Amino acid sequence: MRIDLTFVLISALSSSVNSDVFTLVSEKMNWTDARSYCRQHHTDLVTLNERTDMDELLQSLPSGLVSLMWIGLYRTDEYFPWVWVWSDGSKDLFTSWDPSQPNNVDGVQYCVCTSPKGYWSDWWCTDKLPFLCYTKKKRQIVRLEVKSSQNVNDPAVKSKILAKFEQTLRENGLTDAKPSWKESSGEHVFHKMWYQKSDAFNVSCRRTTN
Repeated sequence: MRIDLTFVLISALSSSVNSDVFTLVSEKMNWTDARSYCRQHHTDLVTLNERTDMDELLQSLPSGLVSLMWIGLYRTDEYFPWVWVWSDGSKDLFTSWDPSQPNNVDGVQYCVCTSPKGYWSDWWCTDKLPFLCYTKKKRQIVRLEVKSSQNVNDPAVKSKILAKFEQTLRENGLTDAKPSWKESSGEHVFHKMWYQKSDAFNVSCRRTTN
């Protein structure tokens, strides 16, 4: 199908926010090796700063998962067993301990894992478990205007517009950009706007970069 499309402009940068992308690594490693892997391939072992982070992480996990998983929380001093720090240096104090945790069995449970339901336990750092990494992303929301004789809310047309937008970003040196539509359930992406000489459509498009 030939799509008549004129790419008009990116009119304005409306906002810029940071977000985390969570990755489950199924290969089992001890806590130290898991942290090294996350730092090499992502940003670090998962840091959970607030309840919404925990909720987003749980939603990203595959169904049927039963294994405990390393996260980035640990302690460094045997004389202060209840002082916990995050691997990436975060100072946030959010916790989601299992009711019976932390219990520091044998006095050597220095690292923290989570269950698939989001309950944390202190654990032996030398045990090998799957683990959770995070990658820091920067998300920018821009406003985009286009002209087309087609219905720009048609999925095929939207796909064509997005591909054109990505091509333009790459031509301007943003080779790691991965644009996507900012969509709400039941709402159109594009909204018609009236101008003196021509009609145009307006949309917010989300661009995510590493």
